Amino acid sequence: MEYVDRLTQKQRITRTISLRMNICEMIRPSSDDHVALVGPDRRTYRELHAEVGLIRANLLSEVSPGASVVVVGATSIAFVEAVLGALSAGCAIVPVHARQPVAELEHAIGVTRPAMIIAADPAGLELPQGCNVPVRSVSELLAPAATVPALVQREASDTAVLLMTSGTSGRPKIAMLSHANIQASIAQTLAGAEQLRAPGHIVLGVVPLTHVLGLVSVLMVSLHTGATVVLDEDLSAESVAAALLEHRPTLLVAPPVFWYRLSQSELTASALSSVRLAVSGAAPLPGVVARSVADRFGIQVRQAYGLTEASPALASAIGTEAPASSVGRPLPGVEMRLIDDFGHDALVGDVGEILARGANIFTGYLDDDAATAEVLDADGWLHTGDLAVVDESGHLFIVGRAKDLIIVSGFNVHPGDVEQTIQSHPRVREAAVVGEADLEFGERVVAYVVASDVTLPPEEADLDRHCRASLAGYKCPSRFEMVEELPRGATGKLKRRALR
Repeated sequence: MEYVDRLTQKQRITRTISLRMNICEMIRPSSDDHVALVGPDRRTYRELHAEVGLIRANLLSEVSPGASVVVVGATSIAFVEAVLGALSAGCAIVPVHARQPVAELEHAIGVTRPAMIIAADPAGLELPQGCNVPVRSVSELLAPAATVPALVQREASDTAVLLMTSGTSGRPKIAMLSHANIQASIAQTLAGAEQLRAPGHIVLGVVPLTHVLGLVSVLMVSLHTGATVVLDEDLSAESVAAALLEHRPTLLVAPPVFWYRLSQSELTASALSSVRLAVSGAAPLPGVVARSVADRFGIQVRQAYGLTEASPALASAIGTEAPASSVGRPLPGVEMRLIDDFGHDALVGDVGEILARGANIFTGYLDDDAATAEVLDADGWLHTGDLAVVDESGHLFIVGRAKDLIIVSGFNVHPGDVEQTIQSHPRVREAAVVGEADLEFGERVVAYVVASDVTLPPEEADLDRHCRASLAGYKCPSRFEMVEELPRGATGKLKRRALR
C-alpha cells in the first residue's frame, strides 16, 4: 500500500529547506526571558543563547567547522548547551551517554575521529582517558570570550548529528543526519500535529537526549516552538511523579516501558491532571497498556513511529482517530509504502515491510557504503526492516521486524502476529516470540511470556489452545517459557537477541 496523498505536503515541506543553514537557527530567538530548560536549575531562552554562544566561541578557538565533536553526558542543561554549542559552531555532534559501555564509546571515537570530546558531567571526564583526543568540560567552554562569533552556516547536506544505531549484531553503525534532515523532521512533526504547536507547552520527555527521539523529537521540536523542556530521563514512576507534581507538564513523551510502569503504579489521576497530550515512542506500545493508562488516568496515549535513519519521525497518531495500538498515519512530507516479499505493494490487511522516502531520510552510514546500500535504494526509499499492516482507514500497525522473521517449514511467521495473539490472553501481561533452530522444520516458534499475576500464571496448555483458536498451526509456539520480565534497552525496545 502506498500513501500517495502525502506527496503534495512533502513538496511543500521540502521547499522550506534552504541551501545554507544551521539547525540551531530553529531555536526560539534569544530576546526572550521565557524558561527554556528546567533541571536542578533553569535557563531562559536568553540565557541559553548566551551560554551556547560562549561555548561556540571557545570551541572555535580549538576546532574548525565541519569537525566532529563527541558530547558525553546524561540528560542535563550542560549536555544540551554542549550539543547546541557544537552544532552552532558548525561541528557534527556525536552524542554519547555517560553510562554507555566503554567499548562502545571507544568504537564511536574510532569511527567518527572527533577533534574534541566535551564532557557534560564528571562521569564523562573519566571515560575517554587514553583516547588521544582533547577533552574539555562544559565549564571550561563557558569561560568568558572577548567576542562571540555568529552562528556558523553549513551546507544543508552537511552532517549535523552522528548517531550510533541500536544494531542487532556486531558493532553498531553510525548514521549521518544532515542539517536538512533534522530541519525536515521538525517541520514534518509539527505539520502533522497541531497540538504540538500550541503555545506555552511544558514538555517532560522521559527519554535520554542521546537517543534520536529525545534529541530531535523532544528537545529540538520543543525549543523551536518556544516550549519549556523539563530534563529527566529516569523511567521510574516515582521520579516522574515528582516531576509531574513540581512542574505540571502539559506534554509527556516516554517509551512504552514507562507507560507500563505508570499503569502498574499507585499514582492517582490527579498527578497527571496537567497533561494535555501524551505520546509514546521508541518502540511499539501494546494496546492493552494504552487502554490501562486511559482507564486509570483518563489520558489517551498516542503513538509515534520512526527510526534513527529517518531523523526520526515517520508516522504519528496524534490528532487522529487511530486505535490505541496504531502508530497513526505517515507525517506530512513522508512518502510511505508497504511491500511484500516480492517487492509488490502489500494489500490492506496484509503484512509488508515499511519503505519511506522524504527530506528527513538520512544520508547514509559513516564510512560504510555497503551498509548504506542495503537500506537506501537508488530511488531514495529507506527500507526500514519494520513490518506493518494497514487497515481500511489507513491506520498503520507495527507487527515486527523483517529480520526477526521466523521460517517454519518454508512458511513465514511474523513475531508480532503471534505476540499480539498471546497478549490477548487475559492472564498475560506481555510476550515475545523468537525462532529456535529445529532439524525437522528449520525453525520452531518459542514464546517468552510475562504473566499479569505472577502468583497465577497461565498454563502452557491453555496458552496453546488460545493460540490455536486464532493462528495457523505452524505459527503456534512449540513451547512457552514463563519469565519475570522481557529484556529491553534503555528506551524500552525489546532485545530479541538476548532471548535467542
